Amino acid sequence: MRILVTGGGGFIGTHLTRALLEQGDEVVLFDLAPETLLPEDLRGRTRYVRGDCASETDLYRVMASQGIEGVFHLGALMGGACEPNPAHAFQVNFRSTQVLLDACVVLGAKRFFFMSSIAVYDPKQAEPVPDEGLKNPPNIYGQTKLAGEHLMRWYTGTHGLDTRGVRPTWVWGPGRVNGLTALYTTAMINKIAAGGRVHIENPEERGDWLYIHDCVRAMVRLWNAKDPGRRIYTLCGSVHTIREVAEIAADYCKNARLTFSDAILPPALYAARFDDSSARRDLQWEPEYTIHDAVKDHIAVIRGESR
Repeated sequence: MRILVTGGGGFIGTHLTRALLEQGDEVVLFDLAPETLLPEDLRGRTRYVRGDCASETDLYRVMASQGIEGVFHLGALMGGACEPNPAHAFQVNFRSTQVLLDACVVLGAKRFFFMSSIAVYDPKQAEPVPDEGLKNPPNIYGQTKLAGEHLMRWYTGTHGLDTRGVRPTWVWGPGRVNGLTALYTTAMINKIAAGGRVHIENPEERGDWLYIHDCVRAMVRLWNAKDPGRRIYTLCGSVHTIREVAEIAADYCKNARLTFSDAILPPALYAARFDDSSARRDLQWEPEYTIHDAVKDHIAVIRGESR
């Protein structure tokens, strides 16, 4: 299948592209960044189209000109960038979703995959939060994602388009640079791996850590599923405080010295524990990486000791 991956030059997009290529798909990457920033192992193995998810013309053009048969829509503004300009956030995150769904129907694409977020949930409800939990997004980013979910379901009900999606927790791993949680997941472990003094500002914050390889494996499994039981699935890894994971990383990096802040920070924006039993049951999926395995693999990759 010829698959379009929007945001294809980004963190999840590049990891997903490798998985799609491995199973024999043709991949067209669509991204605002120049192709020169694409990892070397993907250059020449994909088609790269530079464009903007805020541009309806760019989106329709790539769909029509590339013979796209399926879409992974990952391109979006992250949470911090959405709050100062809600109108632009809805243009990039929501309107792009509508344009691509419409193009799928008009051009006969077979399947559409939407990257949603746990940001759609009300952060104050009882944990673990189930798939059916209350949707009450606390920020503009979550509102755009929830609106995209509703639109996706509408295109399924009205046009019969095969739509699917996931709401992952804290996705982290080699190559992540954007997003609020990147600061205290990937970036923190990178600093610890570099050695020296590393100060942790919010050590007691809890979150669900989902390693990138487990996230991508679930996405591909949902994409390939013949008849999944749900349109959208929550995906989880395992719940840990930032302190716990920092100390695990320090065990592998003996030249790092950790210090921890005693400051009391505002409550976390999202819940920490979610119920992904639907994904585990319907997709026969569960994370393969423990938090120790993931930290060890991540450090090996950024040190050039692994893939």
